Order: sequence, then structure tokens, then C-alpha cells
Amino acid sequence: MVAKPERQLGNREARASAAGGGAPLRAVIDTNLLVGALVRPGGASDRILKQWRAGVFKHVASEATLREAESVVGSRWVGRLGGRRERDALLAELRAESIVVDAPILAALTLKDAGDRRLVGAAHAGRARYLVTADREVLLAWGHGGVEFLTAGEFLRALERSA
Repeated sequence: MVAKPERQLGNREARASAAGGGAPLRAVIDTNLLVGALVRPGGASDRILKQWRAGVFKHVASEATLREAESVVGSRWVGRLGGRRERDALLAELRAESIVVDAPILAALTLKDAGDRRLVGAAHAGRARYLVTADREVLLAWGHGGVEFLTAGEFLRALERSA
């Protein structure tokens, strides 16, 4: 397995600070990281959710991305791995606390997975700066329009720099 080179954050610190000007940063968190937060307490995905709960950033979603989260995170196997109570609480919190936007499908987007395209659409519609994911295809695209695609670790570093 060839290691992927570390992606340079460049001026992300400055952009995150500029975006912060009193208003919290906006980000879309992929469903794969929501699952990761439940099955690996204390891991990067869990730390991201703690930052969200602390108000460090706002989570952006569309009705379609919330339904995907409910379908995947709400599945039995996730409940067995991460605990049913925690799973149900997270899904309720996503519904109650996310900025929910109407997200059109972006025709120019070349990602194969419709769920990934919906995430990017929600990010654009909600003026999110970042889409945070573990999906390799999405990460290889680096970004689309004004939305940067980051790993959990990259996003945590961007949040630290903007504090």
C-alpha cells in the first residue's frame, strides 16, 4: 500500500479565521465519519462531533443527507457496534442541530456515488467551507467550487489553527 502524501493546508488557517469573523465555520460531515464516531470513541471522528457540539462549527445537511445518515447510522449493525442509545441520540441531534438546506444536484460534479454528490450539493447550498470524509474518491477530488474536501485529521488541524 502506497502512503498518500500529506496534503498541505496552505492558507486554510487564514481562511478559517476569516470565515470565523464571529460566525462559526460551516462543514458537512460524511456519514462514514458519523459511524466512526460511534464505533471508536475518542477517535478523530468523535473529536469532530465534540467540536460541533461545543459550537466550534456548524454542521450543514440536506434532507437527503440526513436520510442517508438515518439509514446507515440507524442500521442494526451500527447499533451493535457503537451502542443503540448513542446512535439514536446522534441521529436526533443531527436532525435538531444541523443547518438544513435545499441542495440541488450539481451537474458538473464527476463523483460516481450519488450520496457523495448529495453531500457536496449540501455543502454548496449551505455555504460550507469543508466537506469532511474518509471516502478516498471524494478526497482525491480535493474540492469543488469553494468547498474543500478534508480528512478528519486535516479538519481537526484546521479547527485548531482557526481557534
